[in-house]
Amino acid sequence: MRKRLLPKGFSHWPVYSIAAWVLCGLALSATLLLDHRNWTRGERSYIFTGSREKKATPAPPVVKVPPEKATPEKVPELEPRAAPKTAAPAKEPPAAKRPSAPVGKVALIVDDMGNSQTALEELLDLGEPVTIAILPYSPYALETARKAHEKGLEVLLHLPLESLNGNGSETGTEGLIRSGMGEAEIRSLLAEELDRIPYVRGVNNHMGSKVTADPEMMRAILEPIKERGLFFLDSRTSAKSVAYDVALGMGIPAASRQVFLDADGDAGLIKGRLLELFRIARRDGRAIGICHPSQETLRTLKENFGLLGSYGLEAVFASEMAGR
Repeated sequence: MRKRLLPKGFSHWPVYSIAAWVLCGLALSATLLLDHRNWTRGERSYIFTGSREKKATPAPPVVKVPPEKATPEKVPELEPRAAPKTAAPAKEPPAAKRPSAPVGKVALIVDDMGNSQTALEELLDLGEPVTIAILPYSPYALETARKAHEKGLEVLLHLPLESLNGNGSETGTEGLIRSGMGEAEIRSLLAEELDRIPYVRGVNNHMGSKVTADPEMMRAILEPIKERGLFFLDSRTSAKSVAYDVALGMGIPAASRQVFLDADGDAGLIKGRLLELFRIARRDGRAIGICHPSQETLRTLKENFGLLGSYGLEAVFASEMAGR
């Protein structure tokens, strides 16, 4: 049997109560200490009121600068920033590389037009000033003249004149002016032919080796041309032609052909004569070439007419060569 360690009549409850209060006090103190620590750290606190931020390095005082004296804040860069590129002013190319002004002019006249619409389209595709000479009684004379004018080409009447070898019966010679015709007949026929073709700026001769060698015949032909304010271009189908000189003598603007491009119908020869035309124009400052709308000629022009730029030349209308 155990012995009692406490005196008789002693109660355990007071001891327990004191211990409980001590423990409660310790717990409360610990709680207060922890809550105070959180408050001093700026953390969440349940007992202590008011917030407290962590201590931080105080920011430098803000100095207000008047707007007119404020300067933008400089941002450090790792590498120097390249200056923005601006368009440099255009510089003149060196004298040796500057495109030189044209040294000569070339006028290209295509005779016997009005028989094909396709030929006109191919000439338009050249994109160069070309003068077309239309036969007055050709099947598409009117349409050719209208479209050529609309597209910016120059139109001539290709006037049929009698030749020495008697080509008066050949195709395209309807309305032929023959030697021996009187002035009234010449005037009437010429007026009819000019009226058949609108937008005519001048006249050049189709054939005519016989008539162009006759000064009196030429004066009868050129007088109505002068009255209409047109120019005359001597196709020079004969070395004996006086047409150019008679026209100048009458005060009519006139010009004369230098090169026939396609008398032989050979593509190689056509190109050779085209380049000859360019050389003459470069040498003399101007040259007039006449050709016909054959397939070989049109193909050669398409492939080579653009070479005139490499000769320092420009293409112009025939009227410019005649001073119109």
